[in-house]
Amino acid sequence: MTEHDLLTRELAATWDAGAATYDRLPRHGIRHDDERRAWRRLVAAILGDPAHASLPKLRVLDVGTGTGVLAFLAAELGHDVTAIDLSPGMLTQARHHAMDAGLAVTWLEGDAEAPPIEPGSFDAVISRHLVWTLIDPERAIAAWREQLRPDGLVAVIDGWYARRPLPLRLAEVAASRLVKRGVGSDAHEHPYRPDQLARLPLAHQSGMGDIATAMSAAGLTHVRVRPLIEIERVERAHQSFVERLADPWSRYLATGRSPRET
Repeated sequence: MTEHDLLTRELAATWDAGAATYDRLPRHGIRHDDERRAWRRLVAAILGDPAHASLPKLRVLDVGTGTGVLAFLAAELGHDVTAIDLSPGMLTQARHHAMDAGLAVTWLEGDAEAPPIEPGSFDAVISRHLVWTLIDPERAIAAWREQLRPDGLVAVIDGWYARRPLPLRLAEVAASRLVKRGVGSDAHEHPYRPDQLARLPLAHQSGMGDIATAMSAAGLTHVRVRPLIEIERVERAHQSFVERLADPWSRYLATGRSPRET
């Protein structure tokens, strides 16, 4: 087994351990109606809304689906969704949610860096909170590009850490301890070891440039990155002052296109 494979297994085990409580963590699961409306508007803006407009139904691949947040929103809009994750625990949670909601999604267990899908099978590849966990994000995005038809869409939702002056960083550490006590010992942020984090190129993004570089290097065209202002506003309205202080992470949406046929 290679070092890459070993680390991949270790990271999957971490997600398995936290799968049952993942949706209880702030800004992970969708816990409020206004958050759900904001996320639905975002996914409709990315993929289109064929249920309410004269738009085509897309074949959508959700990589690193986790508990299925994006997959469900895309399926609700009427798209044909396949969702893949390396963590059996996360997929179990996603399947349970799908049954409760009565939504049809095809679930696959597999590595987001090398999806077990026939090339050219999809109109769009989407991901949420995934790229920071990837050992080789450029390789993964190049693999997603191969899953797309010409001019297909890749849409990545992830985030970066705002640079804070030292006094705020110290306050952030203190606030984080208080928040962790409030969440409880059974619901935890992804406890990667420092040596594991050091192997993840996008684990500590300090801006939106790194993802743009990775997407362009993977062969995508028309790469654009923008902050998700509405999502941030709606979600942070449900956080206390201490929770906001403990959370310097801000989301972005990065999009790019597979090359057109010449």
